[in-house]
Amino acid sequence: MASPQFNEFCGRVCRRVRFRPDRAAITAELTAHLEDHMDALVARGFPPETAARQAVAAMGDPEEIGKELDKSHSPFLGWFQICFRVAVWGLAVLVLLFTLPQVGAIAEDLAAPLQDGGHLDEFLTQNDEYDIVADLNPGAVWHYEGYTFSIPRALVVRASDGTLSLHYTVRADHPNPWHRNPVFWDWLWAEDDLGNTYSSYGQVVPFQFSAVRSSGTSTTWHPFVSYYSMWVDRLDPAAEKLTLRFDRYGENAIYLTLSLKGGT
Repeated sequence: MASPQFNEFCGRVCRRVRFRPDRAAITAELTAHLEDHMDALVARGFPPETAARQAVAAMGDPEEIGKELDKSHSPFLGWFQICFRVAVWGLAVLVLLFTLPQVGAIAEDLAAPLQDGGHLDEFLTQNDEYDIVADLNPGAVWHYEGYTFSIPRALVVRASDGTLSLHYTVRADHPNPWHRNPVFWDWLWAEDDLGNTYSSYGQVVPFQFSAVRSSGTSTTWHPFVSYYSMWVDRLDPAAEKLTLRFDRYGENAIYLTLSLKGGT
């Protein structure tokens, strides 16, 4: 328990400090100094009351000490720090309140689980005139400048007029979220093992849509994974393999080969 003399001294000092929230810390620090000095005097043989009185006297004028401490404990800066901390914690609470209900969706977005062609199921539901010839899970993978391109799922379907087409999902992975959703779909063309080519939008004369036989679009993207819904139309029934290529800039940025009959 602190000496009454220490309490009086600290009280006189703190009355000069305008920023009240700091007074407790100042009192604790001053009391610690006084007690250390008092203990040293007692160890030299002084009575406790005398030691306490001398320790207080050695500290100096409490009003002057209080004035100096007041300069380093500015009310403006002190209250600003308190308000800032309250604002930060309040903002953190608000963020938690808004994000907690969405934790599952956020985790799914970051993890980007393999979406092996949900749009393909939707396509079949909306186009029941198509018959599935082959439901494929190609193992083709292509790496280019940090990207990993793959085809999680592909469908070869037959329309009511007998023509065959390929509908497939492209997955693009990249460790940098700023590089997500690369644009390539208008230039992704195809070539089968018989030498037939299937032109993309970027390869044909503008507005000659009937000549376009390979295209698609981006369907969804996450920080590290993007998905695309793609198609190749009017396949040669005799073709067994198809190679998908994006080489607009003179090199194969995408080069994926898949079997149209199943297998690799």
